[in-house]
Amino acid sequence: DLAYRVETGTQDEFGELAGNFNKMADDLSAMMADLEKTTAERERLSRELEIARSIQESFLPDRAPIIKGFDLAAKSIPALFVGGDFYDFIPIGDGRFGLVIADVSGKGVSAALFMALSRTLVRASTADEPSPAVAITQANRLICEDSKTSMFVTLFYAILDANEKTLTYVNAGHNPPVFLRGDDHSITLLKAEGIALGVIEDIELETVEIALHENDLLVLYTDGVTEAENKDDELYGEERLEAVLEGIQGKTAAGIIATIIEDISAFAGDNPQSDDITLLVMKTLGKEE
Repeated sequence: DLAYRVETGTQDEFGELAGNFNKMADDLSAMMADLEKTTAERERLSRELEIARSIQESFLPDRAPIIKGFDLAAKSIPALFVGGDFYDFIPIGDGRFGLVIADVSGKGVSAALFMALSRTLVRASTADEPSPAVAITQANRLICEDSKTSMFVTLFYAILDANEKTLTYVNAGHNPPVFLRGDDHSITLLKAEGIALGVIEDIELETVEIALHENDLLVLYTDGVTEAENKDDELYGEERLEAVLEGIQGKTAAGIIATIIEDISAFAGDNPQSDDITLLVMKTLGKEE
């Protein structure tokens, strides 16, 4: 009973002991009140972060589109409650779809807010625009106009033409995706000149087009994949990712993503995830599939 107080009515050692006892009871009462307040605040913050995470997850597509002759899948795992990575599948019409993967600088709530802004502006700029360079240049101008911070976003954007079997892309400072040819299993990194969005208002982006054939594999990823660390501070790296892909080309797009994530987890061990991990995979199917 911390409300109980000892009264001696004396000024001797017993009176001093009683005073110390009463002060201890007051301090414990104040400490418990502060603890209850802090716990309630943490619970409120936790609930708000859960809501924020649910809202952010709603920004990402529920599932990949079904495109004849292609198999697509994507997955994002934030390092914290919310993250700065995002991906998207944007229908453009006439058998064409925009494929997006992006990584906002920083982590946490600030990155999540900038992610929401960037994702909305990118989708608005690309929906009816046949040129990847024009669409992403427009998105960059809008991001620069609306952003009052020093944050930026790296992005890879490609238009998949399912009828012509082509992929036309731009790369705004993002990790070059890995492209594996189905016939000879050769590996190409899809590089193109361009800088991150939100840095400067006027940018130039190089457009590259490649032809697609049966059993080709495209893996888009954010740097949370290659920069995953193990207990010895070693990075997962591009070479390990490419080595894993060479052995799982026959799996489905979703199966490829699951295998990569499992390999990252095995590599990192008990080391905590330090950055958001996002993957988007596209496979060109064979005639019998």
